[in-house]
Amino acid sequence: MPYSKISITVPDEILNEVKRMAAESKIKMSRLIAEALAEKVRRTNEEHFVSKINKLFEDPEVSGEQHNMAEDIAHNTDVEELTW
Repeated sequence: MPYSKISITVPDEILNEVKRMAAESKIKMSRLIAEALAEKVRRTNEEHFVSKINKLFEDPEVSGEQHNMAEDIAHNTDVEELTW
């Protein structure tokens, strides 16, 4: 994966905490920050996806269809048959 250098401004308090965490973990600050940014991107994408799904289920027709399908599955599935 290619990398890019960036310049950011953060409060001293956060920078000091990042330095401490990186030292304790014995990793470079850039790696710690990259991992934090990657996690933020993942969470934001996940929240966006969930929001789109929730918006879809706001439609009464879709919601009703899902409810009926779930009831059908529940009535026709022997839970003891499923391997967990």
